[in-house]
Amino acid sequence: MKGRVKRAVSFTVLGFALCLLVANWAVANRIDNQDKKPTEPDKPAEEVYKNIQVFNGLPASQLDGAMQFMSASLGVGCDHCHMNSWESDAKTAKVATRRMVLMTRNINKENFGNNPAVTCYSCHFGRPHSIPLPGVELLASRPESEPAIAKPASMPTTDEVINKYIRAIGGESVIEKLKTRVSRGNLTTDNGMTPPVTAAFEVYQQAPNKILTIVSGQIYKGFNGTASWVKDNGGQRKAEGKDLAEQKRDADFFKYLKLRESYPGLRVLGKEKIADREAYVVGATSVDGSREKLYFDVTTGLLIRRYVSFKTVFGTIPEVTDFDDYKEVSGARLPFTVSWSRPPFASTQKFTEIKINVPVDAAKFEMR
Repeated sequence: MKGRVKRAVSFTVLGFALCLLVANWAVANRIDNQDKKPTEPDKPAEEVYKNIQVFNGLPASQLDGAMQFMSASLGVGCDHCHMNSWESDAKTAKVATRRMVLMTRNINKENFGNNPAVTCYSCHFGRPHSIPLPGVELLASRPESEPAIAKPASMPTTDEVINKYIRAIGGESVIEKLKTRVSRGNLTTDNGMTPPVTAAFEVYQQAPNKILTIVSGQIYKGFNGTASWVKDNGGQRKAEGKDLAEQKRDADFFKYLKLRESYPGLRVLGKEKIADREAYVVGATSVDGSREKLYFDVTTGLLIRRYVSFKTVFGTIPEVTDFDDYKEVSGARLPFTVSWSRPPFASTQKFTEIKINVPVDAAKFEMR
């Protein structure tokens, strides 16, 4: 079981959402026994990976995004085209994919100025096989005339939405007193290839930007405010470049608590329904210039979803984090369930215990 947990937890991507006082967590950037070399963003893909034929010249750091876009477009996992020996061409789906990449590339070059107007999703719609013709059920259900677009009702101001959220999670006085947080629970990861795996995990965090996450007592990821490091069955190493930048952002203790500091640009866009809950949608521009959408429950005022478009060489795919099961902890209301997805990967954190303002040894965040 321990080996299975290692493999499954190692495979899911580093950096996903734990939310509010817990920084985004992710798991793994490799499968045991795979032959890939560590990604080197400053080199082209063919110099880092084996048997690259259609992505020659693409920066190696962008290859994973391209793979994820194709996986999401077809609704399949990596094993649809790949084997444990990743460079192998044994599966016909991999050979066919190369032809499709060249086909869409030529279409976009000749007709759309190299913009990715036509992609895998244009024909597959999230299914392994393309759909060349509209189905009978689609034609039969087509309305005789398009319904009129309803005019949006009066929306609250941005300040009203944000202030209601701050009150809902305990108020500014409670937020200002927060110094540490220790959380324990279970992390379930799904890589789209193997059955989901659940492992115990714990998170130690100290304001303003220190964090240590431990998964299954075997995988450690820490940030001491300056340097980021990872320790697992492959040894211990520093995180650099893109991984360091992501961990630095994710370690922000107040990311979802002091929203006006985390997102200098906030604007109410409208109202949408998330499952059975109505939510105000707020467009949010972060300090680093990235754009997101934050969804606040109309009734409770609580943050229930974060949406961001993950950019790849082929286009964007949705990355969604849902926050649920809010409970009071020493005057603050915090989500005890956080679900994250970016096809084909997904994870769910279910906290069983959260403590705030408890002593945390600063040495925990240093490399071991």
